Formats: sequence, C-alpha cells, structure tokens
Amino acid sequence: MTGSVDIDVNRRRIDAIQLLRAFAATAVVFTHATTRIGYLFPEGKASSHLFDGISGQVRVGDAGVDLFFVISGFVMLYVHRNDFGQPGAVTGFFKKRITRIVPLYWLLTTVAVSVTVLSPGLFTTHYAAADPAWVAGSYLFLPIPAPGRELSPVIGVGWTLNYEMFFYLVFGVLLTLPRPAALPFLLASFTVLVGLGVALAPAAPWAKFATSWLLLEFLLGIGIAYWKLSGGQLSVKAARVLAALSLAALLATVYWTPDEQGAGRFAFWGIPAAGIVVAATNLDVGTGRPRRLAAVLGDASYSIYLFQVFALPMWGLVMSHLGFGMLPFDLNVVILTILVVASGVAGWALVERPLSRAIKQLLAGSPQRDHPVGELRS
Repeated sequence: MTGSVDIDVNRRRIDAIQLLRAFAATAVVFTHATTRIGYLFPEGKASSHLFDGISGQVRVGDAGVDLFFVISGFVMLYVHRNDFGQPGAVTGFFKKRITRIVPLYWLLTTVAVSVTVLSPGLFTTHYAAADPAWVAGSYLFLPIPAPGRELSPVIGVGWTLNYEMFFYLVFGVLLTLPRPAALPFLLASFTVLVGLGVALAPAAPWAKFATSWLLLEFLLGIGIAYWKLSGGQLSVKAARVLAALSLAALLATVYWTPDEQGAGRFAFWGIPAAGIVVAATNLDVGTGRPRRLAAVLGDASYSIYLFQVFALPMWGLVMSHLGFGMLPFDLNVVILTILVVASGVAGWALVERPLSRAIKQLLAGSPQRDHPVGELRS
C-alpha cells in the first residue's frame, strides 16, 4: 500500500489535517519566538500580553506538540489500516518512516553539532555538544539526557521525535498481527506503561520517557481514526462547536502551563487537541487558494518545526541589529514567527523535499513519483 489515502472521507476534510499540522508547528514556533524576543528585548515584557507577572510567559503554544501526537496516531491507523497482517507491511512501514523522518533530522543534527562547536552560545544545548553518548543518542532517537539536564537532544525540539519514533516502533511491530488483535494490544501496552509510571514514579529519564502520559495522546489519535473509519461523523455545526470548545479549553491555560509530561498535560492539552482533530475531520478547508495553502503548509510542517532551531536565532540577530526593539514586544513576536515559518517553508522546498526525493530514488534504484503536495502521508 502506498502512502496515499483511499478517499472514503471527503478529500477537503482530510486537507484539514494538513492544516492542523501547520497550525501545530506554528503554535510551537510562536511560543519559542516569544522566548527569543523576551531574551532580545527584555524591556518590552512589561507591556506585553504574552507575559504575566505571576505565571510568567504564555506557553500554550507548546500544546502544538500534543496536537502533533494526536495527528500522528490518527494518520498511522488511517493510512495503514489495511496493512495489518500483510506480507511485507512491516518492512514497507519502517522504510517509509525512516525516509520521511531521518534524513532531514540527521542533516540538521550534524549542522547543529558543527555550529555549536564553532559558535558556542548560538544554541541552548551548546554546552553538551562534545558529549559523545548524548550526540549518538540524538542521532538514534534515544532518550539520553544532556549533561546537567533531562531529555534534550542536539536539536532541542527533537525530544518530540523520540516519542514519535517510539510510537512508530511499536505500531510497526504490531503490523505483524491482524488489526483486531493489534489495536487492543497497543491500547493495553501504552495504558500499562503509563500506569506503571503513575504507580512507581520513576526517576530515571528513560523510565520517565517510557511511562509518560504523552503516549496516551497517540492512542487518542488511533481512537479518532477508528471512529472515523467505522463511519463516525459529526454535523458541521457540531464540529464547529467542538472546535470552539476545544480551543477555549486550551486558551483557558494561556497563563498556566501543566506539568511537562504528566496527567495535567494530557487532560488540559491532549484531550482538547483530540477534540480539534475530531472537528477537523468533519470540516472543509474550502477550495482554491485556502486548500492549496493548507496543503503546502501541512507538507512543510516538519521543516517548519525543525528549521526553527536555526531560524529563531538567525532572525533574532537580524531584528536586534536592525533596531526592532523600538517596536511593540508582541508585534515583534508575530514578525519573528512569520519569518521563521517562511524559513521553514523555504527549507522544505529547497532541502527536505529534494532530499526526500533523492533518498527514495536511492533506495528504489530508479526514479520515484513524488508525492502530490497536500497528500496525507504516513
């Protein structure tokens, strides 16, 4: 089975998932842009709506990560629903996962290690760049903590990819089973892991990683896909209400950040993220330019997410030298976010897409058809 999706759900409603990918990446960039502008122009914090004197910085944009995890669960089951128990499905699944995730991540990790050695201080994790085990763990998506900190790979935002790859590993192995057996096993295994975390409260970073409540967010996505494939449907009115309520639930935490990977995050960010995904599968993004924009930004979401590690300090430096500190603080955050997202789209067009195409051709031994822009891919 290819990465394309059988269109038994309205095509434009699947495009909405692409738009959510872009929204999730942009939300995370917005939070990190707020941090960067606060570092560059601290005098502007007092007049900013993005900082609260009691709670500190607004970090609700980090919920974009939770949205990513729910989307991943949804897409994996939706795209690979017919692959369970099929010969060659496991090999094909891991081949696609590796070619989709690894090349760009390894390339940018190598660049980051090189830059942090040559220009210490540019990245927040520069202090650990010389630690061989930590760098190796970053390449292998292993939860190895940076010296003096908890889990934080060379590409700082890559901690989320550690969870993604763990989920892909389990999901891929379960493709050896028939779907009626695989899905309950996945549900039970992740639930047991989280339960062990609650019962034992492990201190070791790897154990905290393997028992995080974040694992349940993938299950939320799996559940949404199962519901959708079973004929689940909401009216447009109900979907809009659900989307509004879910967004309101997220915004209720605008000046409060739940515990990093615990039950609070799952409840206050994970469940609303699932509500947004449910709503998206029942709503159209329109036609023409809105649909094309959703397709491009969705395809570029991975590059937007990763390239921010370079684009944030680069554009922050430019803004500082050009005197942007004279502008309102919150406007600077918006400007930096737009610049970083645009850089991510450029990175997708100039680096990720050609690199992905080259890797596929290398593995296949012959030219491969490129995925159409906006195609829902696993």
